[in-house]
Amino acid sequence: MAQKPQARDLFDSFAEDLLAERSIRPLVIVGAAKIDDLLLEILRVFLLPRIKADQDELLEGDSPLATFSSRIKMCRRLGLIDETLYRALERLRTLRNLSAHSLSFDAAASPVRDHLSVFTTNIASRTSYRLTKLRYFDSKPLSAIEECQCLLLTLCVLLEAVREKMKPTTGNKKTLRIGAK
Repeated sequence: MAQKPQARDLFDSFAEDLLAERSIRPLVIVGAAKIDDLLLEILRVFLLPRIKADQDELLEGDSPLATFSSRIKMCRRLGLIDETLYRALERLRTLRNLSAHSLSFDAAASPVRDHLSVFTTNIASRTSYRLTKLRYFDSKPLSAIEECQCLLLTLCVLLEAVREKMKPTTGNKKTLRIGAK
């Protein structure tokens, strides 16, 4: 019988794929997609279970929290991520949109260069960034691609840690009792 892959094995597989990418545009798109999935999982754990069995009426399809933008904002408003992480995720969202919807996406030219600079500033001071850099890149200076890979992996590591620490909510027992009367 095949065993279900562990979260660490899945993450390591994703990290290998991300590190193999040598072009900035797909790197940003794939990294943002993984981060969007992590935000979805964080919200799934935090919120009460879905009402319908087939599709989550709040998090999937054409619903209020089905977009990258709304998931970022909701995680911030619920206090699941801090302000610096929120700003980094918003900058990543902007970069993802530029890479997906612009004909040219040049990391050395404005506005992409400027967004990457702010994105780097929001993450590079974190201890998790330094640890991610040591794990995946040793202590060598990073190329622009490697810098972006390290930033994306750091965000993924942070959000994986948030997801792992999450406890499913049981709702507000006092208000649930009022509604049951």
